[in-house]
Amino acid sequence: MIGSPLSLAVLGVSSLESAHKFYAGVVGLSASYPVTLSGSNFDTHWQLGPGSTAEAVMFSSGVSRVGRVLAIAFDAENRITISQPGDRTYRGLWNLNFYVDDILATTRSLKADGYKFWSEPVGYEVSAEAGQPVEVLFDGPDGLAINLVELTGGDETAIGKLRLEVDAEGKTETGYTAVSTTSHSVIDREKALQFYQQVLGLHVIIDDVLDKPETNHFLDRPDGAKTRATFVSADHPFGKIALSCPLNYKAPNKGDSQVAPNIGYLAQGFLVPDLSAALEACDAVGADRYSEPVEIMMPGVGSQLAAMVRNPGSGALMELIEGTH
Repeated sequence: MIGSPLSLAVLGVSSLESAHKFYAGVVGLSASYPVTLSGSNFDTHWQLGPGSTAEAVMFSSGVSRVGRVLAIAFDAENRITISQPGDRTYRGLWNLNFYVDDILATTRSLKADGYKFWSEPVGYEVSAEAGQPVEVLFDGPDGLAINLVELTGGDETAIGKLRLEVDAEGKTETGYTAVSTTSHSVIDREKALQFYQQVLGLHVIIDDVLDKPETNHFLDRPDGAKTRATFVSADHPFGKIALSCPLNYKAPNKGDSQVAPNIGYLAQGFLVPDLSAALEACDAVGADRYSEPVEIMMPGVGSQLAAMVRNPGSGALMELIEGTH
């Protein structure tokens, strides 16, 4: 595997109980034992006041370190919930994608449990060569957008081949994968792409303008909306990044609120083999440092050296962790 796919989506959560109910109970990911986060390194890493604390759990698919979810419940007053009812695409980190086998049955089950969907599942042809996905979005815990995708079409298509790779990786007992893709809506596509390519070694697998009525429908975007979509990958079926850039419609910028101790999608986390070298590459592409390297505790993993930078294309937090997949 060349490059660093998404290792973990870092979520500030309203409670570990609600996070466990969804990511373990619904998605079927394995949950680590909860750990308490505190100390000067924790304060420095998240730019919190002295004496801050939090409880955290890591949700993962088996032993894989790709496509995990790190849920952190910060012990703080006046936390802001980033995603509000009715929010759709906004600038910053805004959704998690999971592949499922039967999207219609999964949607019915989730609706019965009270989850609110943006539309019915929608199938559409990307192209004759690429194939046909079926997709749907709904409001997950704390309002975070969750995107389900069923990979359909012949094995000769790009999506059909991806389905074979996903089948080889396997799904959870409830029929979901690890985080397959996560969306990052950016202000400056070129600067954001430089970060993913030059710091993390990811490469472009799709670069297109999304303007089909079907995609605008399930994404609940305006009629005629055009969105530049650039997908980057490390040749792994999971942990892909979908960069989106609205071309002819407005999307609010929530980057300023995507910081600790708020509730919502706070950071994308990546394992890098040499943190010092990665930070030098960050300097070269204009990714400002948010916090310098410190040892932090990762639930289910232990102490790891990590630093935080801001993606130059949006200001979103990128957590760089020294280690290998």
